[in-house]
Amino acid sequence: MSSPSQRPGGRSARVREAVFEAVLSELAERGFAAMTVEDVAARSGVHKTTIYRRWGTLSQLVAEAVVDMSETTVPIPDTGSLESDLRAVARSIVALVTDSRGRALVAALFSDAVRTPEIAEFKRDFYATRYALADVVVQRGVQRGEIPADVSPADLLAAVAAPIYYRLLVADMPVDAAVGDRAAASAVAAARAGALSG
Repeated sequence: MSSPSQRPGGRSARVREAVFEAVLSELAERGFAAMTVEDVAARSGVHKTTIYRRWGTLSQLVAEAVVDMSETTVPIPDTGSLESDLRAVARSIVALVTDSRGRALVAALFSDAVRTPEIAEFKRDFYATRYALADVVVQRGVQRGEIPADVSPADLLAAVAAPIYYRLLVADMPVDAAVGDRAAASAVAAARAGALSG
């Protein structure tokens, strides 16, 4: 998968932007299973041969478009406290999954599409990035003396994200900023109690 940080300029950038915009719209409206390169080409105004030449397969195209979108959805906060950092992370997850394109991203990650090698690879990369983010937040919290040094960053992030995804994917309940705030507070309490030690 190409690095999303290596962004082309000029016409190439405009093509990339138009195609990725079309991919995300198609994902939101049709879902991965019903998408075709032809539909992406028609929506973006970019010829399908250009799309095939640049991305090869629909799965690779979708994976790169979603990586591109997700780069800015969950930034690394530095608010001065662990709980407010985690609250910012939780709220960014809520914002992602309540946006139509974010819902499409989540649907692609948790549907049959994940059996496609490129999507499976993207899913691993997506969550590896989130665990790296959690590691930075946890290390700051440890340095400030807010939590024990043996807290598992992956478990802490899971404790923040799990209630949000449970409500969304299992219970079919609404999610909002308050849900994110409660998840963050619970995760901090669990970390301080030693329940998230690695």
